[in-house]
Amino acid sequence: KVVLSNAVISKELGIQGIPAGFLVTAIQQIVAFLVMAAVVVVLYFTPFRYTPRKLNSFREFACVILFSFAFALNIGLNNFSLSLLAVSLNMIIRSCLPLVTLVLQQMLGPCIPGIAGKVRGVEVVLMVAGVVFAGLATLAKSESSHAGNESKNLVMGVLMCLLSDVAAAVNLILAAMFGSTLNPPLNPVDTIFYMAVPCGLFLVPASIMFLHPVDWPGFGQITDYQVYQKVMELSPTTMGWVILSGFIAAAYNVLQYTVVQRLSAGHAAFAGNFNKAATIMISICMGLEALPGGVWSTVMLLAILGNIGSFTGFSLLKSNDKKAAADSKSEVAKDEK
Repeated sequence: KVVLSNAVISKELGIQGIPAGFLVTAIQQIVAFLVMAAVVVVLYFTPFRYTPRKLNSFREFACVILFSFAFALNIGLNNFSLSLLAVSLNMIIRSCLPLVTLVLQQMLGPCIPGIAGKVRGVEVVLMVAGVVFAGLATLAKSESSHAGNESKNLVMGVLMCLLSDVAAAVNLILAAMFGSTLNPPLNPVDTIFYMAVPCGLFLVPASIMFLHPVDWPGFGQITDYQVYQKVMELSPTTMGWVILSGFIAAAYNVLQYTVVQRLSAGHAAFAGNFNKAATIMISICMGLEALPGGVWSTVMLLAILGNIGSFTGFSLLKSNDKKAAADSKSEVAKDEK
């Protein structure tokens, strides 16, 4: 995110970043599909041959299309908001994802059995605490470069980021459903294999027709495709970072959906907040970033430790629940014998 937002397109014209969220996401998904297809082809000629599971019904096909649409909105709107907001503000808003996911799960629970699950008060407290600590850590981090992160399109950027939170929550819930309600389940690799191309196609119309403001000097409202044309004209090699991000996106999505299906949508969303806090801490330890100074240094360190502690406590609760459920099944099996 930071690389694409800060890439220098033209020093002479003062053009920086690739403010083409929808088109960048579309390219990432096509690259992800090509990566998955290449892996399947290579493995075909080895003892580890892998064949994606076929979609066996209209219901499964409809689920994949809906999932692709939600994913397109999630990543597309998030990338779009990054072109309008400072990265720190985007991270603060995205830190609310665990709560959005939890609320949606409870709202959809009566309509879709198995989505909501049981939620204890202590889990909600830990999740809220984690969100607050993640927001504080990001806010403290932003103080070190506050003057340079002001956005000219704050309202639109915040709105797009909030909508991306809702889309991300729906995306995680659907991914969890793929691992529990479909028979046989659609694993993370198959999920990405089937949804990548539809997702990219969903984003093409917005990339071509949707006019939006950009933080480029002398430019008004332009489309993502016009941004792409300008980047190719002034700095074509910069598009290499977009292609590379497609490889990273493929690996990240496999990892994320594995967590979703093995744990829960809410757990995966909470893990994303832990990732934000841990990334800031690692960057400071490696000297890539510095503490903001003054009281904000203390706030940042305490917020990071608080977020990590909240996530650890939440994970331990979930782990104990799974262990108890497994022990219960084992005892029932013994009794039946």
